[in-house]
Amino acid sequence: MRRAVTATIGAWRRRTVRCAGPRDQEGFTTVEVLVAFGIAAAATVMAFEIAGTAAGAVRRIEARRVAADEAEGVVLRRLSEGPLRPGVVQGVFSDGTPWTLSITDLRPALGLGRVPPLWQVRVTGASAAPLYATLIPETIE
Repeated sequence: MRRAVTATIGAWRRRTVRCAGPRDQEGFTTVEVLVAFGIAAAATVMAFEIAGTAAGAVRRIEARRVAADEAEGVVLRRLSEGPLRPGVVQGVFSDGTPWTLSITDLRPALGLGRVPPLWQVRVTGASAAPLYATLIPETIE
């Protein structure tokens, strides 16, 4: 009987305990882990580059908005000084950027004869690109 019990225990052990071969191991190899880390690092770098580009675009848009607001203020100050006359005025924005205000009568360019002036008012910055432009008709009182 002792022999039968020993044989049964031996059979049970053989069924439950197997030798672990290379195909029986679970988990990832070192190379697989390194590749996964490399992919994650590349994705992180790309995400930071995209975020940096977006932040730079937001800063540029905000700077343009501020410049347009200040340019509009330049025009409104000039309008408050009295009637418009053709000419050029220069100054500096609050951030030190130079601006140029040009006022032009468009009647000759449009071929208009005896009508009240139509003023083109433009504010340009250092790059000579218009920051603010509008047309203002002169009213007859």
